[in-house]
Amino acid sequence: MDRSVHILLADDETGFRFSASIALRAAGYQVTTARDGPEALERAIEARGRGNPVQILLTDQQMPGMTGSELVGALHDRGFEFPIVVVTGWAGAYAELSLDGAGIREVVEKPIRPEDLVVCLERILGVPREETA
Repeated sequence: MDRSVHILLADDETGFRFSASIALRAAGYQVTTARDGPEALERAIEARGRGNPVQILLTDQQMPGMTGSELVGALHDRGFEFPIVVVTGWAGAYAELSLDGAGIREVVEKPIRPEDLVVCLERILGVPREETA
């Protein structure tokens, strides 16, 4: 499978955004980061305009300016359709998001190790796992 998938990572926590983007890039993914929902929306529009559209969204739920749910709605209003993973410190409260039909594939609870995030995205993208001896 082609690992050059374009991931948009939206999270207001600088440390998480940094460590997750490094892990995802090390796994071979193209990563665009945004510090909040409005910036993520702008980045998605720019990427589509350049002919390099986002193929999966990884978003925090609680961000200033626009929640992850509001970001998902704004993207859908503009015709974006791609798998979505919501990362939140309150996964139990947002479990219903995975059932809302908006393309949300998983709701993942923080803290999550960057390497576990890579495994989560590979599962969603259907990347086969290497066998370990």
